[in-house]
Amino acid sequence: MWRRTILSILATATLAAAAGAQTGALIDLDTGTSLVTNYKARSVGDVVTILIIEKTTADASSTVGANTKSEISGGPALGFLEPLGSWGLDTENKYTGDGNTSRTGNLQAEISARIVEALPAGQYRLEGRRTVEINGDRQLIEVTGVCRGRDITADNTILSTYISDAKIAYSGTGLVQDAAEPGVITRIVNWLF
Repeated sequence: MWRRTILSILATATLAAAAGAQTGALIDLDTGTSLVTNYKARSVGDVVTILIIEKTTADASSTVGANTKSEISGGPALGFLEPLGSWGLDTENKYTGDGNTSRTGNLQAEISARIVEALPAGQYRLEGRRTVEINGDRQLIEVTGVCRGRDITADNTILSTYISDAKIAYSGTGLVQDAAEPGVITRIVNWLF
């Protein structure tokens, strides 16, 4: 009884959708997707917005101490070395060193990327690139990586922290970048010392 009722409802819905296709239906009959719901990216060529929120902090320190001492001596010489008599040599090496390093980085941006490959288990390979030019300065952001389909939200955004094998490159060229770099003489001095 229930089976017959369910089949009857499905048949009625199918006929209504087919009839409505000619009158502006809410279902795209070619793809089977609803025209009133949000479309979630899942095919090659679909666009996803990546919210880049990266913060890195690294600290390291080391202390090294070394002390070596060597003594070498010899007794009376024989034969042609007899004029040298007894001899000895003492050496001592001491070394102490300390080192500290600290680095912090922050990057926040939004970039659109395309799904370039659908992988097994509902994963997608993403690639995105954005170039912005302002007054002769060029800023370039590039992102590549792999994400899970379930990590893409309903509005087709994904946090960069959910992208595996992520490669995020941010670089710039132009007058501002040139002014920030050391001059030729400074680079030569740094190279020498």
